[in-house]
Amino acid sequence: MEKDPENIWYLAGPMFQYNEDVKALARQAGLKIIDANVAVDRANAAADVPEVTIKAEYIDQSAGERGATAAELMAARADLLAMHDDLQQRERELAAEKERVAKQAHENDLASARNAEQARANEAEAQRLRDEAASLQAAKDAAAAQSQVATANATADKPAKTAKA
Repeated sequence: MEKDPENIWYLAGPMFQYNEDVKALARQAGLKIIDANVAVDRANAAADVPEVTIKAEYIDQSAGERGATAAELMAARADLLAMHDDLQQRERELAAEKERVAKQAHENDLASARNAEQARANEAEAQRLRDEAASLQAAKDAAAAQSQVATANATADKPAKTAKA
């Protein structure tokens, strides 16, 4: 089995950070460039690669400045995770509140139905009482009329007393 040629130049990107035209250098040397930041291993790495230098604007940052940036990113990540947890907690609370409101609405609907039924029963009872009162009043009026007729008949049957002179 033939051994693969060792013609890969593992170079950390981005490629525009270098003073030299790294693509042209790779072509001249017969090399293929692979970003070293994303390569898993260094299989078939070339032993003899061109020397390159990083542009000044990309090396002005000290390690401390890059570290601060990483620390800021970690702090921002922690803040985002905390906000995400807070948002999830609020969503759980809102879901519980929504369920409570739905349950209360159902109970209110049941109470409304019971109240409507009670109102119908109360109205029926009130009508029954009005009818009974009217019936009693009619009986009372009939008894009073009968009493007046009886009194009138009794008065008519009695002989009139003569006046003493």
